[in-house]
Amino acid sequence: MTLTEVIMAVLVFSLASTSSLRLWGSSATWSQAAEARQALASGIEADLMRRSHRLRASVARDRPDPVACEQAAEWMRSRLAGGAALLPQGVHKELIREGGSVWLVYKAAAEPLERRRLFSAAAHGLCPVVPERPGLTDTEVGA
Repeated sequence: MTLTEVIMAVLVFSLASTSSLRLWGSSATWSQAAEARQALASGIEADLMRRSHRLRASVARDRPDPVACEQAAEWMRSRLAGGAALLPQGVHKELIREGGSVWLVYKAAAEPLERRRLFSAAAHGLCPVVPERPGLTDTEVGA
């Protein structure tokens, strides 16, 4: 082998080794970031399930009398806000009342991750049942 061939072989080998090392490093970084995102999503989901279960248990145990949906939503909001476990670091929860419903929103500061769940007072049986209107007859319609 000539000196030129040896230098070219060393150059090709070093370029291949450097590329392989960079590829391995970037895949390891991506894998760690994916694992962190999965742990964050799992923590949010666990907190959501605990709050949802606590709300259902509270509805079954306390069984408040049916009131206006807005009042029932406020009752649900207070139950959802109470004592769940700590959220993962960097995650904030927000309870937004909207009519007879409550949105539970989780937002992660570091990741573009947002999880929303709608809790409806009517779906939990906390609103009074509105009787169905009777259908119009032919004489009322003017047929």
